Amino acid sequence: MLGILYESFVHPLTILSTLPSAGVGALGVLHLAGFEFSLIALIGIVLLIGIVKKNGIMMVDFALARAARRGARPA
Repeated sequence: MLGILYESFVHPLTILSTLPSAGVGALGVLHLAGFEFSLIALIGIVLLIGIVKKNGIMMVDFALARAARRGARPA
């Protein structure tokens, strides 16, 4: 879906590349804080991944809009 939205394969890869580090970071913080992995933790991680994906989409949209305003050719 993201490839169709941006008419490119690079931008969706940019967005999706941030998701594994968010999940691993959340699991690492759970471990370091001494909490166990529960259903509530799973729901929190899913929500975190959704927020990270939304922010990635917004950053790519902002960058493409700014490049279009400057007259640059989008990648």
